[in-house]
Amino acid sequence: MQSDRLIEQSAIPEKSRRQFLQKGAQAATALLGTSVMGACGGGGDGGSGAASTSNLAALLPASANPAGPISPESSAAPPAAAMPALAKSPVIHSFSPGLEKRGKVIVISGAEFDSSASVCFGEVVATRLSVDSPNQISVFVPDSAKDAEIIVRTAGGEARSSRKFEVALVPESARDYRLAWHDEFEGSALDPAKWAAVTGVRANAVQTPEAATVADSVLKISTYTDPSAGTHHTGFLRTARLYEFRFGYIEARVRFASKPGQWSAFWLMSNANKAATPPDPAAGVEVDIIEHREFSENDAGKINNQFSSAVHWNGYETGKTISRNTGQQQLPAGQSFSEWHTVGLLWTPEGYEFYLDGAATPYATIKEGVSLSNQYIKLTCEIKDHGWAGNIPSSGYGPLGAGTNATMEVDWVRVWQAA
Repeated sequence: MQSDRLIEQSAIPEKSRRQFLQKGAQAATALLGTSVMGACGGGGDGGSGAASTSNLAALLPASANPAGPISPESSAAPPAAAMPALAKSPVIHSFSPGLEKRGKVIVISGAEFDSSASVCFGEVVATRLSVDSPNQISVFVPDSAKDAEIIVRTAGGEARSSRKFEVALVPESARDYRLAWHDEFEGSALDPAKWAAVTGVRANAVQTPEAATVADSVLKISTYTDPSAGTHHTGFLRTARLYEFRFGYIEARVRFASKPGQWSAFWLMSNANKAATPPDPAAGVEVDIIEHREFSENDAGKINNQFSSAVHWNGYETGKTISRNTGQQQLPAGQSFSEWHTVGLLWTPEGYEFYLDGAATPYATIKEGVSLSNQYIKLTCEIKDHGWAGNIPSSGYGPLGAGTNATMEVDWVRVWQAA
């Protein structure tokens, strides 16, 4: 009986057997074709899209390929040279700029880009892009984009950037500004081409470079007490003569752990801010973008979730300084300065606008004391006993690195200006 069955099977006409295989291949191709993905909506855990149905058909042997010729020769596999090449998975080498505003263009450099390419900013699909070459894609940052990795998908697979793209949340009035200067604190120490550490005694603190450290892409300025001498130390950084600018939008990402008798500040200063008759703010102004303290004067009240901004001009001679300030501002309920916040200043010939956490509107506007002079950036911590930040603790702030240190941490500082 076994030999009879073999004889019966071998007697099946070759053409009928081939037609049966062709129909099976058509069904398999249609089924597999349903798994093809586009844009950024799939990929599973691996994140790679499936090959196209035409490529799947090409992988079938010729005898089972409905597109192949029906001939005795088609039952044999074609030579390797005749097999169509499969699309290769794309590769992302870099993208630039790494920080950009929504609606602006960034350029992705890599390899194996083709006309099937789609780009996502995290889960947000970019709807406007151009595949300039197999090695370059130009893409507009979507209006709903957030900080996220960049994903490029093609028929050959998927590539993800090794770092996140960052969305620049500048005010609408600064939408066309370009990044002019920045420090992301990526190294293991302060960049001496950008910052100078001031030394000397200021009020009740010794300003020392040792108080400013950089690690894990964060600048930390610590306020501490030397246990052997009982002296208090802190850091005072500035960009004077290294970087100065006039007009633009400046922003920093900061968090604070302030202590009584101590305060932290992110501000601008001009060397030309001196007393004059009549007062001339155009020559230079102190612009306090943010000042933070834990306690008010004489430890009267805890205000660690508040902050203030101000401008001061006409020098610092007693009775001659002119000031305008925003008053104490309160963080939204449930928030604190132990968490990261962005603070920004838009400085134009018309005045100053102060921003918090990328808000569309400023929390305060000051239209007096407008500087028309170049200003430099300052990141500082200061100590003054029985001053506006309260009283120095009797035990001090602990040695450098102790959990009792007051600290100001800065993730980055960025300046945008009109092109």
